[in-house]
Amino acid sequence: MSGKEIHSDNLLAELTPKTGIDRNTILTVILGLLTAASILLLIYQANRAIQLRIEAAEVWSDYQVKIVKATTEEDPNLKTQYTEEQDVLRQHAQELKQNSVNARYAMKISGYGSVLLLLGAAIAVLGLVAKSSYIRYAGLLLGIVGIGLSIKPLF
Repeated sequence: MSGKEIHSDNLLAELTPKTGIDRNTILTVILGLLTAASILLLIYQANRAIQLRIEAAEVWSDYQVKIVKATTEEDPNLKTQYTEEQDVLRQHAQELKQNSVNARYAMKISGYGSVLLLLGAAIAVLGLVAKSSYIRYAGLLLGIVGIGLSIKPLF
C-alpha cells in the first residue's frame, strides 16, 4: 500500500485552511501603519515650518516699520523708543528665523524617514508576497531606519 493512507481523521485536518496570521504579516501591517503615522508627522513638521516662517516674516516687517518710524520721527523721545523697540524686534526676528530654519531641517529629515519607511513597507509586502524572509527582513530594516529618522526631529 501507499506510504500515507487517507483516514477520515487526517482528511479533515489536511483540508481545513490555516487561518492564523503569520508574524511577518503582522510586522508588515505594523510597518504600513507606522508609515501612515510618519506621513502625518511629516505634515505636522511642514505646517510648523511654514507657520514659523510666516511669524518670522511678520516680525521682520514690524522691524522694518520701526526703522522707518525712527528715521522719520522728529520727537527725540519717540525716536529713542522706536530704536529700542527696533532692537527687541530684530533680536526676536532673528530667533524666529533660526527656529524656522531648524523646523525646515526637521521637516527634511522627517521626509527622508517617511520615504524610507514607505520603501520598507513596500519591500516587506513584496517579501510577504514572494514568501522570502530575506526580502521581508530587508524591508523591516529599512522601516526601522525610517522610524529612526522620523523620530529624530522630535528630540
